[in-house]
Amino acid sequence: MQYDIDDHPDLKDAAWIRAANKRAKRDIRKQRRKARRGRHSGKVVSAIALVVIGAVLFGLYRAGKFGEVSMPDVELPHTGANVEVPFAGTPAEQWPDGDKGIVAPDANPAFEQVRQALIASRLDPVMLGEHKPDRFLAMLAPEVREYVVKEIAGWTTRLKQGTKLLPNGIKVSGKMTLGEKDGYPAVTADYVFAYAFEPPEPKKLLSQMEMVAAVREKVTYSITPEGLWPSDSTGFQYSIACQAAKDGFLAPQFTEPPKLGEGVAGDEKQYFSVDGQVPTENSCD
Repeated sequence: MQYDIDDHPDLKDAAWIRAANKRAKRDIRKQRRKARRGRHSGKVVSAIALVVIGAVLFGLYRAGKFGEVSMPDVELPHTGANVEVPFAGTPAEQWPDGDKGIVAPDANPAFEQVRQALIASRLDPVMLGEHKPDRFLAMLAPEVREYVVKEIAGWTTRLKQGTKLLPNGIKVSGKMTLGEKDGYPAVTADYVFAYAFEPPEPKKLLSQMEMVAAVREKVTYSITPEGLWPSDSTGFQYSIACQAAKDGFLAPQFTEPPKLGEGVAGDEKQYFSVDGQVPTENSCD
């Protein structure tokens, strides 16, 4: 038997309304506990809790009983973010700060050249905030500079205008290995750079990862007499603002409203590791 929503007997049954109210409160408590388990679940749980509350309120309104019951005060699930320890609880928490995380395996000058290129492209404040790649470009062979400039967003980190990093807001982990390419010494650098951004309202964030963005880059630099020649480059960005990334800039999640379906599944530690292949899935479709 079918009913019009206005005439559905459940919406006129006081006992059903009280039971629905209890179920909603019980479900909210369950969801709040689950919300503390991780960044992705926090966002999904918040949406579910709001839907449950909305359904009950709609039913009471349609049944003409809205004034007969009082809804409990509901605190939406959130834990806030720790800006004093920006990477607390994240996979990057124990990593070295900034360029201390880029360590040459030995005294070979090829490693130091590549180390300086990584600093210039991913850590230099002038590159990050002012988007000026001059220092990085000067280290490259002249023949390759024009190509790098055309694809500068892929070779460097440029923070979205209006955002800024927290003090000690960069952690780095990775490795360099020496080989040979086209008759020249070649250093393959595989690193993850984690950036902690300053949120305007830390207490409103669901987790630490909403203000932390990660960039993985694996690239081979041939050491030529004219300068560094980059090749075989792959990369991945994780826990980011998608529209900013499409525009060529890095920004944290809190700068853009989340969209259904964005994000990558699985253990987030894999996106902070250089053990294994660079991820290929697109989290910003």
